[in-house]
This record gives sequence, C-alpha cells and structure tokens, in this order.
Amino acid sequence: MWQKNNGKSETDIIQNQFTAYLTTAVKRRKNDYIQQIDKRQQIESLTEDFLFMPECGIERDMLFGLPVLMQLEDSALLRALKGLSERERYIFLERALDGKSFEMLAEETGLAYKGVAAVYYRAIQKIKKKIRGDEK
Repeated sequence: MWQKNNGKSETDIIQNQFTAYLTTAVKRRKNDYIQQIDKRQQIESLTEDFLFMPECGIERDMLFGLPVLMQLEDSALLRALKGLSERERYIFLERALDGKSFEMLAEETGLAYKGVAAVYYRAIQKIKKKIRGDEK
C-alpha cells in the first residue's frame, strides 16, 4: 500500500537521503559528460585551425561518442538502469539528466501527469532495490 513520505520517520529520512544521492550522482555524471563533449568540440575546432595536432588515444575518442549508459563506470547503477523498461529509463533519464518537468514528459509520452510521476518514482524504487541487492 502506498504511504505518504513526510520525511519524519527513520525510513523516510534514509529514503530521501538516498534519492538525493542518486539524483546528485546522475547530475554529476551528466556534467562530466557535457564537459567531455565540450573538450571534444574544442579539439575538433583546433584541428581545423592547425595542420598538426598530437594524436588522442583511440579508446578516448571512442568513449566520447558512446551514449551515457555505456560511459557509466558504476556497474551497479548501469545494471539497475538496464533493468528498467524502455519507458521507465526514458522518463528517469529525461527527468534526471535534462531536468524536464512531468508536464513536458506527459506530453511526450502520452501519459497523464500523475502517470509520468508514478513511472518516475517507480523507476527510482527499482534502481534503489537493484543497487541495494548488488551491495549485499
């Protein structure tokens, strides 16, 4: 049964802290990814200006082109994200990485506002369970 999380009980406090941790981890990964893209674009613009440029490693160049899921270093988080359905993963990543509102996601997916919110929070719960299961 669904219960309101008012943040006063011990389990609610821990749940809120973990949700904040998860959101922060995803946002930091997003920022790292954006910085990598910026570096790549700077390197590409420099190659147009100069005829010679020291070579970058092939592995590093290949890493820049990979989607976010393939760049994740935290294997537990990666496994948890792969365990989500396509819709759950889309809503979670769009909300966490791009900061889209539930209204925008509702328009994109054809769900109601509360439907998108439910999918998002269900995805967070699944990620938490998967990560906790990997730690044990």
